[in-house]
Amino acid sequence: MGRPLILAALPALLAIAGPVRAADLATIGCVSDKLDAAGHEKLVADIERNLRESGKRHTYAPETTAALSAAGKACAAENGWSDAAIRPALLYTIATEGQPVARRFLAERKFDTGALEAIWFGLPEEVRQKPVTPEVNRKLSDATKDSPDQSPEAAELVGEFFGFLSMAEYSSYDFSQA
Repeated sequence: MGRPLILAALPALLAIAGPVRAADLATIGCVSDKLDAAGHEKLVADIERNLRESGKRHTYAPETTAALSAAGKACAAENGWSDAAIRPALLYTIATEGQPVARRFLAERKFDTGALEAIWFGLPEEVRQKPVTPEVNRKLSDATKDSPDQSPEAAELVGEFFGFLSMAEYSSYDFSQA
């Protein structure tokens, strides 16, 4: 007797919950768009500091993470994202804001960022849609062995650039699946 009642109530429950759908990839840039000028400036300043502090784990100021979080929540409400879509959207924002900063740092060291991007995009799509593994990192390192600056700091900076490219790809893929 209880089973028919549950089955009869199912359409109403689904209507209340709303449709389950993947996040629309066309809206992933919303977080960056929602950041105000101060939020953008703080994020870029944190990225620059992270790139200058060779050998250290990346950190972001509480003001930066608060601005990103607020923008992510606003975008989720505006675009009907699931909670699972917010984190990849935030990572995508950090990656896309970080790429031009890393390009500038690499250009100062006379690296051809177009050539580095060609190396990255030469990897199979299924590899690019996941975080960089040690094996992929070795391939990327081998591909840049003739770079003009072979210092450990330059190698780390090249790795950071590939990291931003990777994070943009895998976070957009994860977002589209959320």
